[in-house]
Amino acid sequence: MSEIKNLLTEAMNSELEAKKFYNDAAEKALSQAGKNLFSQLAEFEQNHYEKVKKIIESLDTKIEMKLIHSQDITKKINPEIQGEIEPNKDEIVTVIHLAIQSEKKAQERYTRIAEMLKGEDNKKIFYNLAQDERNHQKILEDEFYHLSNKGIIIWD
Repeated sequence: MSEIKNLLTEAMNSELEAKKFYNDAAEKALSQAGKNLFSQLAEFEQNHYEKVKKIIESLDTKIEMKLIHSQDITKKINPEIQGEIEPNKDEIVTVIHLAIQSEKKAQERYTRIAEMLKGEDNKKIFYNLAQDERNHQKILEDEFYHLSNKGIIIWD
């Protein structure tokens, strides 16, 4: 069970790194629409952090985890997105593209972990996390499409 908690703790840390990236982007964005977009993305990461934290807290009482090939999935989980960028109108598309790629990687990582676990309850935890990342990816793809084709941010 401690291996699962370690994986989930790394996932939580990854969410915090992504939140920091988006908060930094929001501070540097020149337009109010850009600031709003990146602030909302930071909120998504905070919410995901809270969700993973609750899963960890519930492990002690609800779920007994058993791993298959634990050595294959205990590698350090890298942050979903990291780095520094100073977004402006021209760079917002680049930041969104980076975010889409990071959401895809997180989705693939959680799916891979789920496939290595025994027990449907155990698998479900990570498949749900993968679906959350897919939902974030879809939101970002929609925003990317509108910004790329119309040159405007549609985020409210």
